[in-house]
Amino acid sequence: MPETAGVRKAVVASIAGAAALTTLMVGGVIAPAPQAQALSSEGLYYSSKQPYVAPSADTVGAYSAAPAGYEPIYTETMARHGSRGLSSYKYDALLKKMAEAAAKDGGFKSDAIRDEFVKNLDAITAANVENGYGMLTGQGADQHQGIGARAYERNKTLFDAAAKSGDETIAYQSSGEARATESGENFARGFNQASDNELADSVVTPKDPAGTGEAAKFDKTPNTLYFHKSENPDGTTKTGDALKIAQDYENFIDGDETIAGAEKTIKKDKQLVTASHDLLGQIFTEDFLAKLANGDYTWYNTADGTENGAANCAPGADPAKDADACGEADKKIGSEYDAAMDLYNLYIIAADMKNENTGAHTFDFDQYFKGDQAKDAELFAWALDAEDFYEKGPSRAGQDETYTIAQPLLDDFFNTIDARVAGGKTVATFRFAHAETIMPFAALLGLPGSTQQAPNSTTDVYTYANNGWRGESVTPMAANVQWDVVAKPGNDPATGRAYTPLVRMLYNETEIGFRAECTPIAEGSHWYKLTELKTCLNADENGKHNTLGAAARLTDDNGGQQPGQNNGGQQNGGQNDGQHQQAAKPQTQGKKPANLSATGAATDWFVMMATMLALAGVSLTLWRVRR
Repeated sequence: MPETAGVRKAVVASIAGAAALTTLMVGGVIAPAPQAQALSSEGLYYSSKQPYVAPSADTVGAYSAAPAGYEPIYTETMARHGSRGLSSYKYDALLKKMAEAAAKDGGFKSDAIRDEFVKNLDAITAANVENGYGMLTGQGADQHQGIGARAYERNKTLFDAAAKSGDETIAYQSSGEARATESGENFARGFNQASDNELADSVVTPKDPAGTGEAAKFDKTPNTLYFHKSENPDGTTKTGDALKIAQDYENFIDGDETIAGAEKTIKKDKQLVTASHDLLGQIFTEDFLAKLANGDYTWYNTADGTENGAANCAPGADPAKDADACGEADKKIGSEYDAAMDLYNLYIIAADMKNENTGAHTFDFDQYFKGDQAKDAELFAWALDAEDFYEKGPSRAGQDETYTIAQPLLDDFFNTIDARVAGGKTVATFRFAHAETIMPFAALLGLPGSTQQAPNSTTDVYTYANNGWRGESVTPMAANVQWDVVAKPGNDPATGRAYTPLVRMLYNETEIGFRAECTPIAEGSHWYKLTELKTCLNADENGKHNTLGAAARLTDDNGGQQPGQNNGGQQNGGQNDGQHQQAAKPQTQGKKPANLSATGAATDWFVMMATMLALAGVSLTLWRVRR
């Protein structure tokens, strides 16, 4: 057996008695934001359709090394699919119905404006027909190939040793949706190219393959990656606990009057109403828009635009091959806001279709968001973010249904680490899913930007001014959460037990700390004991989070605390001890304050104040958590 593989196997074997996973239910706390992944600073507001921004060399170079004596034993990720085209024939279909009516009614401001608008609609429709509605675009493929290559480079020693061992594997998982699997396939291509295909065939055999060819290596795991719907992407229905979780969530979203009221308040916002009219006013006459505003016009996504019309399918599409090329009949334009949001949705998806925006498929929706309308894009981004915030993110105070649905995924993160620690052969698990997966997961973990709820009110609503949640940074295309696990062979002489593994987290490939209740191995470090994470990510029935306190720190053989260092991947000096789980009484945080500022752009002084409050026993937990 190669020496490197032998040492790593010894590490895994020596900690096979790790503690079992506890059920985790967590809320959110103040935390500094990672490096911005958004382009809002440049005046481009793409909301959750923000294309992924790869980490800079400085960001990658700032990754911290594990303490001396610790070596990588496992890594795992959960990623949103990459940039895609339109999910279905919907926004383009409805605006085409509106354009047809305007053409008959003399509703365009000029023939030239009409021709340009219709050309853009036809071109983006044709591009999606050719690419496949909902499928990954060229950008999306590039994004995940890059992430896959960097995942290999970050843990090169782990993967090279696994290849030499000859019996260690990688697990690939998908929600079962085609674009999620396609994202994973491109991730694997980037990973395998960077590693010279050394683990290309060392893959866990799926229980439920996501398809044939490259997709055959992906296991469909909708219970952990598509938990928000009762019906799975392949048309099957969930069963057991997974079905109950999905149904409870669906019932909550359908029936919560506060969320519905808050979203209604936002749609009627005066600035948004004005922006909707002004945006459409570039294209359509005042008389035509007045008819839309007065209710004279309503267009459904059907062949003839009526509520009960036949299926409306994109021109040139083959519904037998692309079911999403036929739109949902209940979608409609019944107001200026509806039409403006449809146009905004074409503007933001175009940012993800650069490769497809060419030749006969050339389209330009940027032109409608320039000049006086440039600033209005922020209002439409806010409206779109608000819906995701309330239905899939932190949402309103007093509830946890919108993010505890991600609990199976968090359990799986810990379960797979435990399996590896117990001697399992899987060295990495790579998961691929959706925005609907990562948004509640981010809130459940209390990741930066996902830590603050809106008031439990239909009028005092989420805004960019009072909350740090942004779709462009919480869940851009290809958004990802990655955990790296390291361990040290042998037993801690102070306890006689195996050294506990250490974990660090990357969010969109930027290294960040875990939630504020969690105590790292040293001040300023981003490494945490696995035992501490299982403790601090847990919350009791009162929403309190515990920490091992001093026992979460790493000390040298003489009992001195080791410093936390960020040195771009170079090993830290010193030796370290292990768990010391009984060394200190767990510390419990106190009750939540009434009001807190937005956290997405927390300043240093605010973080320092949060730390001082935590030390004083004042919890910064922002919502109750159900056990």
